[in-house]
Amino acid sequence: MTGSTQDSDQEVWRGRPWILPYAAIRTTFVAVIAGGVLFVENSMDILYVSKYGLRVLDWTLIAFFLVWILVLFNLLVLRYTNRYILRVDSLEIKIGLLTTKTSVIVPTGFSDLEVIRSISSRIFNTGEITIKTQSERDFTKRMVKVKDPVRVANLIRDVMARQIFKLDERSPGKIN
Repeated sequence: MTGSTQDSDQEVWRGRPWILPYAAIRTTFVAVIAGGVLFVENSMDILYVSKYGLRVLDWTLIAFFLVWILVLFNLLVLRYTNRYILRVDSLEIKIGLLTTKTSVIVPTGFSDLEVIRSISSRIFNTGEITIKTQSERDFTKRMVKVKDPVRVANLIRDVMARQIFKLDERSPGKIN
């Protein structure tokens, strides 16, 4: 292996959307609503009434379990369809599960980097990183729910700000 190929394979950082705090909030919300519904059903003395072979309690728990799965589904899809790899010479953003779209941003095409953090994102130390490139068409890529986005943005800036020199193989020592 040559030195340049080995360098380009070195990873500086690898990440996926960080969904844990958002999943915890959604789980808590569903649990609180389910508790409220169960409280109302208990006060109406219908919790242990049998309907279609199951108690109302069982139907309520099944319903809220399905709601909980649906509420978490989009977070799980986001987590498993977005992958970010920062190498010493490029940033690779892969999006998709069955069909993937891979975008590679190199320092020569890098234009601008923006970190967006809402109040909830600051509480959970997450955020969105938007990257713009200088291509024939304006190209913008987003990295969503990035854990510690300020640190990751600084790593991206360090990689993208490096000077890239290519040595001409025909004339050793000549820089193109």
